[in-house]
Amino acid sequence: MDYPKLRYVEAFPVEVQKQKLICLRDPQNLSGKMVFVSSEALFIISLFNGKHSILDIQEKFMKQFGNLIFRDEIERLINQLDEALMLDSERYRSFKKNLELEFKNSMVRESSHAGLSYPLEASELKSWLDGYFREVEQSHPVKSDFGKIRGIISPHIDFRRGGRSYALAYRELINKCNADVFIIFGTSHYADIENPFILTRKNFKTPLGEAQTDTEVVEKLASSCSWDTFEGEIFHRQEHSIEFQIVFLQYLFREKKNFKIVPILCNSFIKMIQNGNSPKEDNRVSAFLSAIKGIIAGFGNKALIIAGADMAHVGLKFGDLEPVTESTLRWIKQRDLMSLSFTEQINAEGFFKSIEEEKDKRKICGLSPIYALLSTIEAERGKILDYDQALEPDTGSVVSFASVGFYS
Repeated sequence: MDYPKLRYVEAFPVEVQKQKLICLRDPQNLSGKMVFVSSEALFIISLFNGKHSILDIQEKFMKQFGNLIFRDEIERLINQLDEALMLDSERYRSFKKNLELEFKNSMVRESSHAGLSYPLEASELKSWLDGYFREVEQSHPVKSDFGKIRGIISPHIDFRRGGRSYALAYRELINKCNADVFIIFGTSHYADIENPFILTRKNFKTPLGEAQTDTEVVEKLASSCSWDTFEGEIFHRQEHSIEFQIVFLQYLFREKKNFKIVPILCNSFIKMIQNGNSPKEDNRVSAFLSAIKGIIAGFGNKALIIAGADMAHVGLKFGDLEPVTESTLRWIKQRDLMSLSFTEQINAEGFFKSIEEEKDKRKICGLSPIYALLSTIEAERGKILDYDQALEPDTGSVVSFASVGFYS
């Protein structure tokens, strides 16, 4: 592997046995491994772009640090990353091919985060969720009365940090929701394809049971598009943004009614932001969302839309040069709430513009699912139900998130 090429990995500072290191983590967690490296090793890894040979890397290391690094040291680092499936290598491509084949042949999308982000046992998971709703009843005893619920924006941050916000969103569905089809737009964090939306026909399994996918709706959507809506289906396998919503839907409704889901991963709109083009100018986006809107109209009040979406990702963990400060947090909140005001107006273009005008400085990972919801929902108004920021002091970073209800 003379020209090593790194896949997309997360890098953030950690302290291990009083030693400051950089943790490298594959967001898709294909190998289950993390790699801890020094800052000097990180410099070497930063050159793994498929264009630098090992000799090139040795020369650049000498220029940067003034001393020679031996070839076998670089090769050990290459092998360590390759074993963790962090390199775009023959090992990774073979693993991915087998993984895709296995996923393609399965009728069910198994839970990828049970036992990691939330309990594996149904009874313990139910106890967790009971606690979030009890907390909300104590902290927010007055329930909203804004009209008939037509959709929600819910976080997709981990339950421990976002439990209250999840519960405030899903509380809106209790005794107010007649829907038996839930169209779920989720952020696709890691898909490396151009198509804006990714479908799947698979049912979704969690510790609370198996949620049935409405394959009839999925096929209608697929047939309405001129592009392959199943390209990149493998990214449903590890993505949590839809899985977390299904857990809450099962908690609320699995013993009350049969319901179906329409799981839709939404890819990044970053190129549109960079070019200053609205998503509506993309024929693929407009055709897909138009088809969704028609399907929703046909269901009437029997369909409800959910966007599993977080807001800002700022700080060292997310590629910024400086850790967040109190001033940064205030700025993020002010900008987040300004963007969210457009959700209350059900103004998709206003929401997009509020992010595009700053070139996505906040790195809003929920842009595409929220835009999709705002473009398709049959509602008269929205209401912000919650807003919060999850600060990570160890990495000098923050993730913000919100809950919004939509009513008619």
